[in-house]
Amino acid sequence: MEEARFTLRIHPIIMNKMKHIAKNNGRSVNKEIEQILKWVVDDYERKCGRIVLNADEMPAADSKPIEPVPDRPMEMLFKIEK
Repeated sequence: MEEARFTLRIHPIIMNKMKHIAKNNGRSVNKEIEQILKWVVDDYERKCGRIVLNADEMPAADSKPIEPVPDRPMEMLFKIEK
């Protein structure tokens, strides 16, 4: 599956902090941002209901499914131990 591309303009301080977070979590900045976006979508769907995409919004049949995310994404994001 070819992944969608999106240019993101981000403040340099935020970008540098994202680099630290991504490194701490063993991911690239791109994958870290993608993970955060998955958590945002999952949280939205829990609160507002599932987003149903029409046929032309769906990727090809051979694409990987999106796995559900943990209930506590911020703890996962920052590896906070309780």
